[in-house]
Amino acid sequence: MKKGIIFLLGIRLGAGIFAAEKTVPLFSWDLLWTGSWQKKIDVPWEDVEAEDFFYPGTLNNRGDLRLGLPRLDMSFRFQALDKRVLPPEEGKEPVFTPGFGFYYNGGLGKFPGNSRLLRGVLDEHGLPSRTKNVWARSAPFAESRKPAMADLKSEPVSSYTNETYLYLGLPKWEHLTGYGTAQMDDDCNPAFGGGIETSWKASNLALEAFYTQKTLPPRGASGWFSTSPPLPERDFRFWALGAAFNTRNFGFSSDWAFSEAVAFGRDLYGSAALRFGSKPWKFSVAADAAGPRYIGRDAKVPGQGMRLAGRLERQQPRSGLFRFNSLFRASELGGAFDRGSVSLYFRPQAPQGGKAPFFRFTRFSFTLSRDARDAEKTADSAEALLGFNLRPLSAGLSGAVHYRSAPEGRKVPPLPFPPAFEEFESAKLTGDLAWNPGIFQFRTRLGRIVKTGKDPVWDFSASASLKPGKWGRVGLKAVSEDFPDKWSYTFSWRLDMYSR
Repeated sequence: MKKGIIFLLGIRLGAGIFAAEKTVPLFSWDLLWTGSWQKKIDVPWEDVEAEDFFYPGTLNNRGDLRLGLPRLDMSFRFQALDKRVLPPEEGKEPVFTPGFGFYYNGGLGKFPGNSRLLRGVLDEHGLPSRTKNVWARSAPFAESRKPAMADLKSEPVSSYTNETYLYLGLPKWEHLTGYGTAQMDDDCNPAFGGGIETSWKASNLALEAFYTQKTLPPRGASGWFSTSPPLPERDFRFWALGAAFNTRNFGFSSDWAFSEAVAFGRDLYGSAALRFGSKPWKFSVAADAAGPRYIGRDAKVPGQGMRLAGRLERQQPRSGLFRFNSLFRASELGGAFDRGSVSLYFRPQAPQGGKAPFFRFTRFSFTLSRDARDAEKTADSAEALLGFNLRPLSAGLSGAVHYRSAPEGRKVPPLPFPPAFEEFESAKLTGDLAWNPGIFQFRTRLGRIVKTGKDPVWDFSASASLKPGKWGRVGLKAVSEDFPDKWSYTFSWRLDMYSR
């Protein structure tokens, strides 16, 4: 009797597995091809000839092939990026970047977990990305953090080198999971990273670390009167630590990085952020600072400085949003803030059910900013944007004004409080219009730019695209920053085919 029951259970289990396999394909594929042809026309419009529309130009191509084995949770990726000027010109070498990737989506309970092996030019995220080129990045708010991960770049870049990258995700054990990374470039410079994460109820704690080292090339003086001395070939080491703790209504995050370079010195970069609330109200504050001899993860010197940012946000149903941002920066550690901006953004709730009204206000933003690094030539700016729909059209009006202020010995605040906007420098007023009838999309923009001491110019652009289905799109865009004398156009395409 027992043997019969076991036999029947075995048949039932085998049938279930077989049925599951029948619903999951053995093999899948996805082919993506995108590209563009860009051409500038710098001759006066009346002198344009037929061949000026075609040569010379810049051709961009990206091919991305993915082959999957769904039953094994595996996929292979082959990518090729190419950028070249046609016909070839001296000093403009073509850029060809191949890439390869192996992905394993092991899921929970499998070893290894979500993992990947990459070879090519990489696009990094997470801790390694947050500690390089720090001033070009947005403020380090706690809710803006991304997990440490890398993938192949989707655009050709000539100044980057190929790297080999391994990411191993650990399976979830109770409330604990983690990851480890290892990478190496063509010069055999290593980099290692890792992290652990634990979750319980609505709380989450994550810790991560990163290390890299390399030999920096010699650097000469940038000019006859340069304050930066020439440097010989030198060793460079970099350490970084990150931590984040989040609950539903509270969040804290912090990153710290330490760099050391022979003949240059040691220095630090640090950031900290707090979040209060979640929905509908949320308040966030973030601060970061870097020393004068800090070298980022990319082996470049971002320069010293401090930054303080705040954000107040209210989210509403149906995509409604109110947001107030503030940002202040100082050029030196411990120095006074000499740059700042405040901005307001509002997006009303989408209509509830039925058709949208003939006229609907869609968005509004306003920004005030000041750059007082040169106190005698303080730059004050104001920008505004108003968006609305006139069924079936969507439209927008935007404007910006830029002034100079001369405080003449007065203490300059980081925001354009009076006296401000004293000497006019430039202004721009722009209108946008878009129409999406079915598989077509049409957009146009017309602007007027006025600058002190120069003749006003028109800024114009128009684009049209056709998207017959998810599998493809073609588009044409023409832009003139000095209408009608200087033109450029871009013809782009996208083809995406995949297995059923």
